[in-house]
Amino acid sequence: MIRVALLAFLTGCTGIIQLEPDPLGDLVQLVVTPKTSELVIHDLSQPPEQQTFRAIGVFSDGARRDVTQQIIWTVDNSLPGGFQNPGVYTTTNQAAGDVGVVAMADQVWATSEVTVRIDATIVDGAFPPSDPTLFDNAPPAILGDPTRSPSLLYPSDGTWFPQGLPNTLFQLTRGDQNDAFQLTFDTDLMHLVVLTGADRWETDAVQNVIAQSNMGDLVTVSIAAASSASPGMVYQGPSIQLHYSSDSPDSPLYFWSAATNGLMRGGTSASFAGKLYPGDSTCVGCHTLSRDGTRMAMGWGGEAVSALQTIDVQSLATTISQSKLYDMGWATYSPDGMLLLSASNGVLTLRDATTGVPINSPTGKVALPVGHYATHPEWSPDGKYVAIAYSATQPSNLDVKAASIARLAFDPMTKTFGGPQILVPATAVDNFYFPKYSPDGAFLAYVHATGPSKGAASAELELIGADGGVTTSLAAASHLVASLPGVTATATQMPTWAPFQGQFAWLGFTSARPYGVVLPSGGRSQVWVSALDLGHEVPGVDPSAAGFWLPCQDPTVVNNTPIWAPAAVMPQ
Repeated sequence: MIRVALLAFLTGCTGIIQLEPDPLGDLVQLVVTPKTSELVIHDLSQPPEQQTFRAIGVFSDGARRDVTQQIIWTVDNSLPGGFQNPGVYTTTNQAAGDVGVVAMADQVWATSEVTVRIDATIVDGAFPPSDPTLFDNAPPAILGDPTRSPSLLYPSDGTWFPQGLPNTLFQLTRGDQNDAFQLTFDTDLMHLVVLTGADRWETDAVQNVIAQSNMGDLVTVSIAAASSASPGMVYQGPSIQLHYSSDSPDSPLYFWSAATNGLMRGGTSASFAGKLYPGDSTCVGCHTLSRDGTRMAMGWGGEAVSALQTIDVQSLATTISQSKLYDMGWATYSPDGMLLLSASNGVLTLRDATTGVPINSPTGKVALPVGHYATHPEWSPDGKYVAIAYSATQPSNLDVKAASIARLAFDPMTKTFGGPQILVPATAVDNFYFPKYSPDGAFLAYVHATGPSKGAASAELELIGADGGVTTSLAAASHLVASLPGVTATATQMPTWAPFQGQFAWLGFTSARPYGVVLPSGGRSQVWVSALDLGHEVPGVDPSAAGFWLPCQDPTVVNNTPIWAPAAVMPQ
């Protein structure tokens, strides 16, 4: 054995330190077995499956020996599993998938592949089917029976979901006499069967299993029903296809809720939204956030008063008090958070965002062409423009009519605005409002309605480039509902963008559409989210997907005015 002698001088003395050589220093090749393997998970509640690997090292002198315990084991996809101990791959029981295994020592490496499959059945413990064996060895299902076949009401076919949702409530029509239902989730590597006796099933513990298995692939969801009164017959409804993105738009989303008359703090990963502000029962809303998420402006006192109040989001301390009685309808912060532009009954006012002091004049009023008004201001991320709903009819803070989408150029040196540039012109019937810039400033989402904005059942979302151009209807996000024939989404408005863009851009909004059996006829505003494929956006071609319901809200009350925060600023 080779030894290296090191002469060291330690406090005036000498000593000999013997260093052992690297036991893998002469390694020239690794041979890993098995080269391919497959693990099948049949019960998600049971201990994980394991695959044992062996690594044989080949050395420069031709010697071969087992080095399994001496090398590093890694995977290229950690969702299905990984190595807790050298050479032993262990599943997470949280995802199916193809996994590349790399065994490595310095610059010498070898690879293997593991395929993790899920083939499991779950019986709903809360609402079990009348007889879970009704679907066993049954003859081919009867498809599309007008009275007996079930159908999925939520989610909609073609919905893209992000990672991180706490759950999804799958909802269905029962069909006559049926008391047992089978939901089947299929990808190339997952076959997950759920048996329930209810007209809804919440994913809860298996949300990640469905979302993370072969992420990005289609998930086909099939629905079938049976009756204990007539065993042997199975009725099938139409299947749908869902997608799960790798994106996780997990940042705070603030919205107004009738449950508290105040502002709630939730998000796509939250199972519950807590009240942020105020600490009493005063109604506040019509809020906006600075782009760093640290400041919030709102209307204080509800529709009757609507005085401007601003707070520091972390401390919830008041920065501009409602006691000053500054008019407030809607507002937007400059990108640096130093200026606040508010709109009240069609009049724009520019203020210092910390003190509320008007800018450029005793009133801070922004000049507009005679006989014209503006509301719903939205500052562009680069600070160069403010988008507005622009009308020759004076709006109230709750309603705007015959409005165009326009923008005002902003001069940061003089803190003044130029004249309006029309991007989307109003017509005798078309009303455009609530413009919102995408995080990169490249697009404006806004609302189109045929009539006044307040309570507009016709309200839908549209998209245009920030500099104008071709308008695109976000038809899937606005209208697509997996529901009974003839039922479509209504009153889709108040868009808000997630503060980052990954595989998709994510757009939140409110809608009074049906929500399965929970809200079968709709009519109550709720917060929804849709994926937009802006990376492949073609003007005039809808880039949106069907929307999903935000799980953290209370469906028994009205929820609206969602504002996505650009940073996770937490109250102290």
